[in-house]
Amino acid sequence: MRILLGPNDVPKEGLWYLLHVLYTYGLFHVGLIIGSIIAFLFILLDVFYLKKRLKKSFKSVTIRIVILLCISLIVGIIHYILEKVIDVI
Repeated sequence: MRILLGPNDVPKEGLWYLLHVLYTYGLFHVGLIIGSIIAFLFILLDVFYLKKRLKKSFKSVTIRIVILLCISLIVGIIHYILEKVIDVI
């Protein structure tokens, strides 16, 4: 999120302090929720499906990383659609 929004350039003194705190808290709050959703989906998929199908090897690690990136991409697309297109979030 910090890459997309850029650094927090709001001054830390005076009335701007409230905006500075809201910026920092907003990044933490949104990042925590989306990260938790991604982690929950990946752990669910890994424990119940991938662990039974894959043997321990370099190929299985690569497959897990690709699946994690796909889950992140899907959650990111759903978040974008809900925020920008449908305006729910």
